[in-house]
Amino acid sequence: ELDIFIKNTYIFKVNEGGIMKVRKKNGFTLVELSIVLIIIGLIIVAILRGQTLIENAKVTRQIRDFQNVSAAYYAYYDRYGFYPGDDSTASSRWPGEIDGNGNGLIESGEAPNVWNHLMRGGFVQGPRRGPYGGYLFGNMNFGDDFGIGNYVAATSIPGPVGERIDRKNDDGIYNRGLIQASASYAQDTVTLYWKL
Repeated sequence: ELDIFIKNTYIFKVNEGGIMKVRKKNGFTLVELSIVLIIIGLIIVAILRGQTLIENAKVTRQIRDFQNVSAAYYAYYDRYGFYPGDDSTASSRWPGEIDGNGNGLIESGEAPNVWNHLMRGGFVQGPRRGPYGGYLFGNMNFGDDFGIGNYVAATSIPGPVGERIDRKNDDGIYNRGLIQASASYAQDTVTLYWKL
């Protein structure tokens, strides 16, 4: 008479002569497969949560960058009586620096000088690169409620991120308010204008 039993991963047959190893069992048990699937699921959840945390940190940094540039911009004005880039007396303070026209608006020819004036005044350490793209300065019409004003703009902002920043800090509408975008937030990327 033959009895068959399983021990570890080998199947054994018992016969009159004793126990004889027949063959190694191949494959995994359902319990082993379930444990592996649970571990894979936990890893995927951790990765997705990690990506969400990274994206939230980038959005927070972008907002903080806008706020910091705005603070430096107004601190410069408080100290020198002109906006950085538009400062018509910058060269008298810092020889070789380029003056603006002093009309209160950062015009296209003055925009490249904003970072220099802020650095020379000790308000920033250098031009910044945001979490998504670079920064631009200029002026634009922010509509009937706010009129023409200077801005700092961040380039290459994902559309949904731009909308999130706008909702959190303004009205959430891409072409109205103190925060505006170059196009609808349905676009892949936008340039986001933050009124100074």
